Amino acid sequence: MGFIDWLVLVAFFAYTLWDGLRKNKETKNIEDLLLANRSMPWWAIGLSVMATQASAISFVGTTGQAYMHDMRFIHIYLSIPLAMIILSVTLLPFYNRLKIFTVYEALEHRFGLRVRLFTSFLFLMSRGLSMGLTIAAPAYVLSLILEVPLSYTIIVIGIGATIYTVFGGITGVIRTDIKQMVLMMAGLIFCFGWIWWKLPKDVGLKGAMHLAGTIGKLQTIDFNFDLSEKYNVWSGVLAGVFLMLSYFGTDQSQAQRYLTSKSLRDAQGSLMMTAFAKVPMMFFMLLLGVLLYVFYIFQDAPVLFIPEKQVQTAGISKEFNQVHAQRKQAARAYLKNPKDLAAKQEFVQTDQQLQRLRHREIIRQQKATGQKRNDTNYILPYFVLTQMSAGLIGLIVATILAAALSSIDSGLNSLASSTVIDWYQRLSPTEKSDRFLLNASRMATAGWGVFAVLAALAYGETDSIVELVNKVGSYFYGAILGVFALIWIKPANGWGAFIGLILGMLTVFLFDNLYVNPTTQTYHFFANNEACKKALSYLWLNPIGTFSVIFWGVVIGVLSRKKVA
Repeated sequence: MGFIDWLVLVAFFAYTLWDGLRKNKETKNIEDLLLANRSMPWWAIGLSVMATQASAISFVGTTGQAYMHDMRFIHIYLSIPLAMIILSVTLLPFYNRLKIFTVYEALEHRFGLRVRLFTSFLFLMSRGLSMGLTIAAPAYVLSLILEVPLSYTIIVIGIGATIYTVFGGITGVIRTDIKQMVLMMAGLIFCFGWIWWKLPKDVGLKGAMHLAGTIGKLQTIDFNFDLSEKYNVWSGVLAGVFLMLSYFGTDQSQAQRYLTSKSLRDAQGSLMMTAFAKVPMMFFMLLLGVLLYVFYIFQDAPVLFIPEKQVQTAGISKEFNQVHAQRKQAARAYLKNPKDLAAKQEFVQTDQQLQRLRHREIIRQQKATGQKRNDTNYILPYFVLTQMSAGLIGLIVATILAAALSSIDSGLNSLASSTVIDWYQRLSPTEKSDRFLLNASRMATAGWGVFAVLAALAYGETDSIVELVNKVGSYFYGAILGVFALIWIKPANGWGAFIGLILGMLTVFLFDNLYVNPTTQTYHFFANNEACKKALSYLWLNPIGTFSVIFWGVVIGVLSRKKVA
């Protein structure tokens, strides 16, 4: 990056801090800090929710996911419209009537303090751990782009987001999220247009999509029923709806935005905005990754997109370049005569050969270094650095930074609200003043910010970022959703909800360690070896957790009532 790029990046970061802090003096009490005095319009809440979800994890990871595989990752988002409709008529009216600060207060109204605190604790654990990843993932990519130590980018991103969240509160979070969302979408559209413009003139967008479809990159909908397959219609819609219900309805980092709304209608409007905009947005991100794949059919590409300082691929580069040239020639021949089956077969075979070479090199380097090698998250940044001019690089890097900040700030604010409201205020023997709680919330935000930075420093290189975040969430979300579902099930009581939540978490852990031997079709728990593979994809852990908590909650509730009777 040159001087102009650094100037753009620094100017954006400085503006974000100023924008998040400029109304700090208007924050008079804890309701202002955590709920914006319940004054936010539906469109602002909707954009803020989408900005949190469309993080740097999505911006970089989703694009790389499509480049490496295909567009079937979209399955996980197909359930969002259904989830938003369900939440609009169930949990949102319930929250609105109670006028609460955190969604876990609602559990105390139904099941008592024990269930509220335990569920809040699970949220703090899951969100606290994922916050480290939310910082580490974009920081790692930015450190490579900026050519600075990873610790520097982690500290700058983490502490920067913490500063304006501490003083600006949820108002500062939403205000900055709106602008960051606009910048993210502008960056995505610009990258798509830039790649399209850089394609060879005889290929164009139509030719690029034809080539992508030929090698299966445009595969989007998969109706094959396979519980071990991560992305198909069944896992995406049936299992994914439980993930989305829990994430958008019971996760304080998301639900807190609805609690800031002027009215129930505004909260519902923000959900409908997400319902209709999220799937097209993710589809566009995936399509960007596909177009990028076709771009590198005609443009020289590295064996691995990881920076050369970290890898040595000289031994395979010659063979890789030869096959790459053959694929490029085959692609042009096929486009000239799309009905030529021999030309089509040659293109498909050379593409498969190139991917085998990449995979072989990754395995070789993993054995040589003893570290995991995955370049999914570096593909888009590599394109930006090598194909864009000065100024534009800084703009796109600022977009990645904006995406990172928009996820971190909301996470910190929700962690602080749950810490202070669910724990400190609720368990305090004496009533505290608004000023005292305001300062306590700011201290909690700062504390979680430091924790997230330290957690980020502890993380190493990961697989696909966006996938890993959903895996972490699936361990907790299903069970937490089950507790909230018990609110409407009459036989359930406090003990049933509490023990059901514990047993639900244990059930999720058990089924996450269920393996199947493809040869013998036998199932084993904790049989992690080369002959076996996981029997269930991580998305199915969500309905398993939900139904397990509901089952045990009802059973224990009924038994405890009979015992009392």
